[in-house]
Amino acid sequence: MEKGLISFVMTIYRRFEGVYETLDTLFEQDYPAIELILSDDGSEGWEAELPKLKAYIDGHKGPNIRRVLYLHEPENVGTVKNSRDAYLASSGEYIKDLAPEDLLTSPHALSRYVELLEESGCLIGFCRVEGVTEDGRIMKHLASSAENYDEMKEMTPLQLRDRLFVRNCLPAPAWFAKRELFDRYGQYTDVTRLIEDYPYWIHLCTEGAKIAFWNETLIRYRLSGSGMGSYGEMFMKDMFSIYENCIFPLDRRYGVFQPVYNALKKAGLGAYMDRARWGRYSAGQKALAIIRHGPFFAYISLGEARMRRRNERDRAA
Repeated sequence: MEKGLISFVMTIYRRFEGVYETLDTLFEQDYPAIELILSDDGSEGWEAELPKLKAYIDGHKGPNIRRVLYLHEPENVGTVKNSRDAYLASSGEYIKDLAPEDLLTSPHALSRYVELLEESGCLIGFCRVEGVTEDGRIMKHLASSAENYDEMKEMTPLQLRDRLFVRNCLPAPAWFAKRELFDRYGQYTDVTRLIEDYPYWIHLCTEGAKIAFWNETLIRYRLSGSGMGSYGEMFMKDMFSIYENCIFPLDRRYGVFQPVYNALKKAGLGAYMDRARWGRYSAGQKALAIIRHGPFFAYISLGEARMRRRNERDRAA
């Protein structure tokens, strides 16, 4: 481990064009010691793209980029394993993971991350994030992010875990950590293929890890797919696995009524799975899904509409 060094990890799968957007904000950073790790998850075309990436990085990086590692999985293994392999290859005291198209909001973002984490005394912390739609609109209210970080600061790890049992309210693009976190609490689990963060946050809280929260916006991330509340089938398979392996065995919030809550939660997940499969459903399958999950569809749509209105009011103001 190199003290003071930030290992900045980008896990890549196919979206090569977004890599350059993220790199541009990295190369603006004033933090003096950065290790850049690009880890490709078996993308077709990686071999053709790699010389372009190397040329771009060599032509744009400053002296604060101490080293660059190019990693490549020989086949598509999923985000969890790809991220884990990248962290194991890193050598920095700190780790920041960011996906292609996600952006650091200012040249001081990484420096500020280090200051905030050191002040907190924690091994991991979360900043605020803003979402950006494909047409450039800024979204400050996000389903994937807790609204009240001040409330989260006062929670014990087990209280925060109870909040996570409801939904993942800790946005993956927001975290910043010391590598000691992974040394002490272990790496990402194997219960999922694509969702690396949600089961790990639950694991950290179960183990009593203290998490810091900062009301500063240091990350702006692209809203597409799950970021917009539209979940693919593989994503939803991971969600079922998370609830079966990480949440239902531990959740005791409702006492004797816990099985009822679990059944309702499974039905809600089933509604999201129906939405993920909707484009290939026949008319009969769609009708059956509406009969089976109609109230859940209405509840999901109501929540999405409420979130849109809050963001529209913010923009109008």
